Amino acid sequence: MILAVLALFLASCASMKFSMMKDDELIAGGVKEWNAGKFEAARGYWSNIQAANVKSQWMGYLDQKADLDKTVDAAAALPVTAEPPLVAGWNNAVKGASGFPSELKLPADIKTQLAPVAKAVVRLRLNANRISSARDFMKSSSDFLGDAVDYAPENKELAAIADFRAREKGPDDLVAAARGKDALDDKIEAYEAAIAEYGKVEAAMADIQKAGNYPAGSIIALASDRTRRKRVDTRNEMEKTLRDHAYSFKDRIGEEFARQPDPDKVGNMTLDDMLAFNQQTKANIDSLQADVVAFAAKYPRVIDKDMLKDVETQKQELLSRIAVVTAEIEKAKKDAAIAAEIASRGKAVQPMLIGMFNPVPGAKGPDQKSRPAKFRGAVKNSPEYWWGMVEIAKGVLNDLVITVDDSRPVRVFNENTKSGKDIESKKLKDLVNRQYKVGNSWPVINAGAQLTSGKYFFELGKTNDDGKYSGDAVVYSSFVVRMR
Repeated sequence: MILAVLALFLASCASMKFSMMKDDELIAGGVKEWNAGKFEAARGYWSNIQAANVKSQWMGYLDQKADLDKTVDAAAALPVTAEPPLVAGWNNAVKGASGFPSELKLPADIKTQLAPVAKAVVRLRLNANRISSARDFMKSSSDFLGDAVDYAPENKELAAIADFRAREKGPDDLVAAARGKDALDDKIEAYEAAIAEYGKVEAAMADIQKAGNYPAGSIIALASDRTRRKRVDTRNEMEKTLRDHAYSFKDRIGEEFARQPDPDKVGNMTLDDMLAFNQQTKANIDSLQADVVAFAAKYPRVIDKDMLKDVETQKQELLSRIAVVTAEIEKAKKDAAIAAEIASRGKAVQPMLIGMFNPVPGAKGPDQKSRPAKFRGAVKNSPEYWWGMVEIAKGVLNDLVITVDDSRPVRVFNENTKSGKDIESKKLKDLVNRQYKVGNSWPVINAGAQLTSGKYFFELGKTNDDGKYSGDAVVYSSFVVRMR
């Protein structure tokens, strides 16, 4: 009973005190209590403000705080495993806290509750390697939370990452330099230097990760993994460069077999010229194969026995074809009748022998074709005759195509026309399938079955232009399918 009376007396005294205060004094008193964390005491002051609109304003801040408490509680209760809900909760809390006037301090417990939310957002961004985004959030959240949040551990990690990235610049630059070098040895030297430097950075990261007891998935661990991947990727890139260079020998050997003499020599080579040209081609192929062996000895980890065997097989197959051509020439040198017969064929294309044994690299399926044999000359008012050798395996449906750079007609035959003399007298059959002709390309479909001699003889007809011409003979896997 006595306590109740005392309470009524105190309330009466407080009411009397408030009634004697002006609105400005009531506002100031409430602000003081609010900033001291005494929110109900602030209510006592503001509830006695006489001006209705002013009273509503200040009492409204108490309602805002109640709503903010709920928003902050909800944000603090969120799991720290997903960034979007955390950011949404953080933004809602910051927005709710922005509606108070500057004289009202944000309650300390609000910042205390929100600090773990902010750190969780930063951690998720760091672990996702979103460094710049994490830094931005750290700055904005520090501006809001002040001393309530401690980002010292995160700043330490970021400093380590910045150090790692600075260290990585050296090997990164070496990789870029390697890609820009033309000489293979210089390129490989730069790659190997980069790999060694990445290894040093990786070791430094491992030491820091161990000393700081950073778990897998931490930004330090992720940075270490990234450097390891760079080192592995650089080694793979270097080894691919070496393999590509090794395989380029195959292309170069194929190109050497199909190489052309000087333009003015095509169609004008004597037997001795052709023999010397083929001997030089053989010597060049032998030299290239020797380069492959030396290359494999220098880089045995990358160039294996199968690759060496592949190149050796290619060399032997091409040399056997050179031997076929050489034998044809040597027989002519020893036998005048054979020499006369060869001379009657007309001009010889270069290289004399073509086929899918020496394909243009890279093409697949019906797009596959041989490296070309070339011909060129200048004749206007009379036909000109050429010949070459072709190798097509029995039963294989390859096509031979003669392409000229002008519109003169082309006829192809299976036997020596004697520079055109026997075409009419022997009624030699023109093998060109004109229904499949495309532009100035004249195809012999299923050439292996039609060119039974292993040679082809073709006639270039008259023309109305200046008479100069050039062209090539190519074996296609399937010219018809390719042209559809």
